[in-house]
Amino acid sequence: MRTYRSGTVAIEMEQHEPPAAGVHPGILVLHGSGGAGSYWMDRFAPTLMKFGVAAYAPHYLQKTRSQRATAEIILDGKHFPEWLEAIRDAVSYIAERPGVDARRIGVLGVSLGGYLAVALGIEDRRMRAVIELSGGLPMGWEDRVQQGMAPVLILHGAADTVVPVSEAHRLQGVLRERRVSCEMEVLPGEGHWFSAGAQARVLMSCARFLGQHL
Repeated sequence: MRTYRSGTVAIEMEQHEPPAAGVHPGILVLHGSGGAGSYWMDRFAPTLMKFGVAAYAPHYLQKTRSQRATAEIILDGKHFPEWLEAIRDAVSYIAERPGVDARRIGVLGVSLGGYLAVALGIEDRRMRAVIELSGGLPMGWEDRVQQGMAPVLILHGAADTVVPVSEAHRLQGVLRERRVSCEMEVLPGEGHWFSAGAQARVLMSCARFLGQHL
């Protein structure tokens, strides 16, 4: 575990870097409202490293001295800019890693992390690829989406009862309207947390997408 600074706050960062010499693309993996944990990194990191991609998971909730984000905190929206600032600072940290090609950085977010990944892609043109799972477009950000944003891959379960699949369709509609390249896969019968079988499909879709754009 490493740490980086976002303003005056030290934030923990999980990182998995390919052992091979040379420079590699890098990707942020943004956890959801449940807080930092190895669940998604344990699933994504081995596949990403197999394809020569370094993976980094910032514990961005630490920016607001939080361990998890309740529905009330998320809907209030006051912490969202601070979490996004912590993530932008994580991008700067990654860009300075000796084994990372700063011109080939992407972001992958799950649930709350999916909303933050989209926001990062909108604001930070250092992003070359954006993947969001079970998330969507932050409310009120429609007019911030501009042509030239990095390509976006949207992955969502059709039976998601936490973040309805309508959020994926809303994001797709705005991206298309603003002529931002995007792909969407809606997985039939899948809920907010993909089943083991669906996770394999998600991993391969992510690897393919990153291979095209990073």
